[in-house]
Amino acid sequence: MNTQQIETFKGLVKSYDISDLGYLKKSSSTKFFEDATHFTKAVLKDLIIDSEKYLETEYFDTSILEHMTIYVSSDFKLESQDKIKITHILFLLNKDNNSEDQILSKQSLNLISKNIDKSFQLNLTNSNGIYSAFKDLVRKEDCDQMSHMNVQYYFGKHADAIKCLFNKINSFYAKKIKYKILNERCIFSREVHLNSVLEIVFKVKSIEDNELLLLSKVYSIDHENVSAYFETSISLVVNKQIKEIISHLFSSSCSTFLNELDFSNLRPLTDNRPPQNYSRNSFISCKSAVNTWDLDHEAMGSSQFKIGCISDAATQLFTYCGADFNWRNEYDIGSAALDYSVRYFKDAPLGMAVTMHTNFTKIGNKSLKFIHHMVDDSTGDVIMDIEVVAVLFDLKKRKSMVVPEDFRAKASKLLIDN
Repeated sequence: MNTQQIETFKGLVKSYDISDLGYLKKSSSTKFFEDATHFTKAVLKDLIIDSEKYLETEYFDTSILEHMTIYVSSDFKLESQDKIKITHILFLLNKDNNSEDQILSKQSLNLISKNIDKSFQLNLTNSNGIYSAFKDLVRKEDCDQMSHMNVQYYFGKHADAIKCLFNKINSFYAKKIKYKILNERCIFSREVHLNSVLEIVFKVKSIEDNELLLLSKVYSIDHENVSAYFETSISLVVNKQIKEIISHLFSSSCSTFLNELDFSNLRPLTDNRPPQNYSRNSFISCKSAVNTWDLDHEAMGSSQFKIGCISDAATQLFTYCGADFNWRNEYDIGSAALDYSVRYFKDAPLGMAVTMHTNFTKIGNKSLKFIHHMVDDSTGDVIMDIEVVAVLFDLKKRKSMVVPEDFRAKASKLLIDN
């Protein structure tokens, strides 16, 4: 086995990665290499890795800014029957088409295994029509009380992937392209847990009338299944050159671990969408405020912050209906979100206080549909709304359960009043 230039990490530079001199911190480089090594082990899952031995690490001082794209390209070389040499190179994506991606640091290490098959091949596909924008892993802080990656981190990582995509598009364009996410639809398919490795892959559904419509998949590489499907509507000023850049980017060959290269349209939404304004009989399910750690690349409250408020609001809503943590623990019951449909109306700047107003829109035999409106406390303006389809989940039987009558009775009092 002698495989070169396999991407084992791709993400964004965060503020805490940058030193006082404007360089990438050595500790951050080391952490990115650790993540790339973890990713590598997941890719080599058919091998039992006994140990790893670090050989050398080089660091190069390069000026770097927050929200720039960095990625690790890894070479695999079979040194002997029980040793694979890995060379990780951490790159900074170039800001313009006339320059090359810059090397930030390098690391070499040996992975020790037993009886490695010389014909061993990585399960990698080259395809056009797609763009692999993000590779990362599920961290402890990403997981909820049921040890699943919480929904806010699906949206957070997906937003980072969109930023990585636009960083790449901007590298071919003279001016910085400004964009804004208008709507997001997410359908969850399979749970991912701590230390799962993820890849986010995009396909263009359409680009017209100053709107880019993307289909994307959050792929769990170690489990070889799609964890979530997104459809995202993005507003931007589209001209002929931008169309050509996007067309060229998505027509170029791209390497991916994704095994489902058919990007079908998401199933259609059912029922009429509730109005943008919240109902008079809404339940106040969360109060929060935008802090510095909640800001995105435009210095506004991020989608992760907004969806994080949704997670808190859902817990408050279910607790009100009787499904509190004592009841869930006693009967070993959880909940699972199946379908999120988000509409973003206004930005949430630093310091804004917000309140979530929540109603049920439909109560089925097993499924529940409810809507959250995020409202600016100072003006009463609706910042966003999100309609959610969810189920209560029997953790022992691993399947959805019938909505209990007590829960149904309390939930019925919150059915939306139009």
